[in-house]
Amino acid sequence: MIEKYYDTEEVLSLQHQLLQPKPGFEAHQKLSPAYDNKRLKKYYTPSEDAKEAAVMLMLYKQQSQWNTVFMQRSSQENDKHSGQISFPGGRLEHSDDNLMDCALRETEEELGINRNKIKVLGALSPLFVFASNHLVQPYVGVMDPNVTYEPNKLEVAEVIDAPIGYFLNEKNLKVKDIAVREGVIKDVPYFDLFGKVLWGATAMILSEFLHIWNQKSDS
Repeated sequence: MIEKYYDTEEVLSLQHQLLQPKPGFEAHQKLSPAYDNKRLKKYYTPSEDAKEAAVMLMLYKQQSQWNTVFMQRSSQENDKHSGQISFPGGRLEHSDDNLMDCALRETEEELGINRNKIKVLGALSPLFVFASNHLVQPYVGVMDPNVTYEPNKLEVAEVIDAPIGYFLNEKNLKVKDIAVREGVIKDVPYFDLFGKVLWGATAMILSEFLHIWNQKSDS
């Protein structure tokens, strides 16, 4: 059972912090590609017809180091986020009991991680993604450190593991212009993930998580 790995004071502290009021927009805007108030209102105010989705930010501990897992999406012309780095996740389906169930299902479908190997600790703040018109609910979970990934090759080009401490190092937070279908977005903050660009909604979600992680460390 997953509890044997993570029924610890450290995990319980994080779980407690996830129940407290969250920074939400304050943390999101630090990694937001929208650089002025007009764009912020346009891109982060949910539309009336926004589709619901969920993602899973998973943690595991190896050799006293906490890590998380990303996936680089395969390049598909009909996907606005193709080729980008993200957490596993996707759109809410009729078969899902709720958004948490959606996040667990998508994680299993995309990375081959059985939901019984994941213990969900809580949720982060929802985030509207204008480009795909999705209101995304992120969850935080801990997983069995001994799992073997079995990525869906149609959806996943690469699985990327990274230490949480890597993102706390300011030298890995950078700014650059990023080309998108609509043109070029200037001065976008991003995480340099071992030479890959981690930006947009995933970086914004991670920004809030790091804020909460630091609170756990200080408590």
